[in-house]
Amino acid sequence: MRPHGKARVSARSPQAFGVCDRCKFLYNHTDLSWQFDWQGSSLINQRVLVCRRCMDVPQPQKRAIIIPADPVPVQNPRPEDYVAAESNFRVTSGQNTVDFWTGIPIPSGDTRTTEDDNTRVTQTVGPPANIDPNAPGANDPGLPYGFIVVPEI
Repeated sequence: MRPHGKARVSARSPQAFGVCDRCKFLYNHTDLSWQFDWQGSSLINQRVLVCRRCMDVPQPQKRAIIIPADPVPVQNPRPEDYVAAESNFRVTSGQNTVDFWTGIPIPSGDTRTTEDDNTRVTQTVGPPANIDPNAPGANDPGLPYGFIVVPEI
């Protein structure tokens, strides 16, 4: 008499035996199942008959990533004009004026370009605003705090 492992034996309803391909125990063939695993976008039979204890859950990391479709484009889009909004020049406006410091006439519509494209420098186009006469450097813009000569260190 040979041992039957985990297989059931019945004289009234005989069933075939089968060996689990992983643990090698003897089972009824009806108790063994095919092992499936992900291959791309579908489950594929690995052609391995295994018992319930040895059955693995299909590995989802082997599943193909399904990227959704692109969104539907907008009909007749109206994007903002970023080129015009990001200009690096300014145009003077108003009547023809004369520069307060130099006496040079500034015609209307004069285009002024900034020194670097990233920073907009404000340029005055007329007499300066009310300057406090007691402010440092008000009398001599080149020397701070009323010095007459450049201080030596």
